[in-house]
Amino acid sequence: KKLTKKVPLIVLSLGLVLTSCSSDLDTPNVEQELNTVSAKASVSTLPDGSDSPKRIKWEKPGIAATDFSVGNSLLNAVSPSECESTPFRSVLTNYNDLLFNDFLANYTGNIDGYYVVFEDYFAINQIAARYENKNTDYFGANGEYTAFVNNSVRSLEKFWDMADIVQVNGQHTATLEDIDFIRYIYENYTGSPALPDEVIDYLLEFAVYYNTVSDQIPENPLFASDGFATFDGTIVIGDGLVSMLAEAGIDPKVVWSSILAHEWGHQIQFLNFGDFDYPIPAFDNTPESTRMTELEADFLTGYYLTHKRGATYNWKRVEGVLKSFFEIGDCGFASNGHHGTPLQRMESAKLGYELATSAQKKGKILSQAEVHEAFLDNFSSIVNGGTVAFN
Repeated sequence: KKLTKKVPLIVLSLGLVLTSCSSDLDTPNVEQELNTVSAKASVSTLPDGSDSPKRIKWEKPGIAATDFSVGNSLLNAVSPSECESTPFRSVLTNYNDLLFNDFLANYTGNIDGYYVVFEDYFAINQIAARYENKNTDYFGANGEYTAFVNNSVRSLEKFWDMADIVQVNGQHTATLEDIDFIRYIYENYTGSPALPDEVIDYLLEFAVYYNTVSDQIPENPLFASDGFATFDGTIVIGDGLVSMLAEAGIDPKVVWSSILAHEWGHQIQFLNFGDFDYPIPAFDNTPESTRMTELEADFLTGYYLTHKRGATYNWKRVEGVLKSFFEIGDCGFASNGHHGTPLQRMESAKLGYELATSAQKKGKILSQAEVHEAFLDNFSSIVNGGTVAFN
């Protein structure tokens, strides 16, 4: 069975864990690895006659919207640049290892438990934040950033003239401590026919067991590491994503500001979908298309963060933060989720800052369309290198 509640919307993920860094967070050969581990405890077996429930997951809709078609010959391939090991990726690898090693230390001998923890838990927390509004009204594990995020949302609404259009939801590992909620997801997000109660009870045994014996399940920040925007006006940001970026040396408040500004950039793209022209079809689920929309979101981020009527950060501070933030840039040049290299992402954000500086002299906030056109004017230079100046 799979968690299969599908909704017709575009989902655009920041891709920190499941996209950009997937090549760095190599999961061991699970079947082979677990077969060598002695069971540390026993749980009940699958009820007689029941189909195996392993690999249960929510099939999140694709990120492609192909009804916008524009002929283009600007970029036929992605040109690689250097990508190196970074502090943020070191943090990710550390938490990946802690989680998997902890699971091995407490392994019951039943691989269905693996799929509950490493597939269902991630899907359940995405569903909680995206569809069920479970614990979504606060930010920070204890709500410590709620006021800051709410103020930032109001600033973005005013700056981009987008009042009451976007809903920002928090995501937390604590949600996975609620066994009754996990039961609810199994009851309502597994398609038709519904899972029998005895199979759900069987799956919940693993949830109860690993939540009890483990100090990583579900506390590990990877379980709340989402950052994505959807076509219908929702942004989801996980506490784990923010805490891991902060652990890599970034001011948490600037992390919140940067992620919000980036995801808001995607909301601008969605709002203008069909009106904005692009040299490559937008949201076409190709490496070049994804990189283009991601780099534009970075351009919009640099513009808003440094504008004197926006977030008002000076470039020196933003540059240091975005250097770490854009380590999310990856070398998966053939991947449909390719976000652009760190150098490309930084160049795009810097040009956004330079546009903000030039516009400030005229004392105005450029319209969404004007900032979009400024990005397109510089897209080739961002990707291929070059110097651009704004008047």
